[in-house]
Amino acid sequence: MRDQWYGDNRDLVKWSALVHLARREAVSAILHVAMYRPGPAPAPLATAHGKVDPPAEVFRHFRDLDDIQRLAVVTGLEIEVVKEPFTDRAAYFGRVCERVTARRGGPMLVLLDPDVGLASETPGPEHVASAEVAAVFAALRQGDLLVCYQHARKQKDWRGRARRAFANAPGVPSFEVEVLQSEVARDVLLLAVKKNADSCENREQKE
Repeated sequence: MRDQWYGDNRDLVKWSALVHLARREAVSAILHVAMYRPGPAPAPLATAHGKVDPPAEVFRHFRDLDDIQRLAVVTGLEIEVVKEPFTDRAAYFGRVCERVTARRGGPMLVLLDPDVGLASETPGPEHVASAEVAAVFAALRQGDLLVCYQHARKQKDWRGRARRAFANAPGVPSFEVEVLQSEVARDVLLLAVKKNADSCENREQKE
């Protein structure tokens, strides 16, 4: 997630899907794994007196990930944003899994929010890897949901490819993956799956 993309039509689709799923599945908490990469400083304003930096308050008003707490208030959801910079992949997802495992209380929805989406092999900083999807799903408890953001790619069947990459992550019940999308932003879809009793039993058998 980059600062400059926060609050666009894709976020409308993303958060509409999340709030819908939370209400439908009686989930009260959302963990937003932002995979945050700070964007560059905003370009200066050209004025009659030369170039000046835009006021920081304006940038924070329109590009502050923490502003999602306004949505938390009006929906009654508990929303936590993992805003630490996404650098060391292994350490980052290790901490995410620890946070998921340590949570107490009712069911939770975990959103993986890469800039582009899934990559089964050689992921870049804009991707989440299938192995990382599998690790987070394994850390969930029964009743929790895992959701992943996917942006369009220059491929004919990008939706099908994305669904297969998500569904084929080890441990994910492929036949239960749900796709959510909207005409508001046709280049976006959300992939969702719920951790059910069968998933938990499969994990215990493997352990």
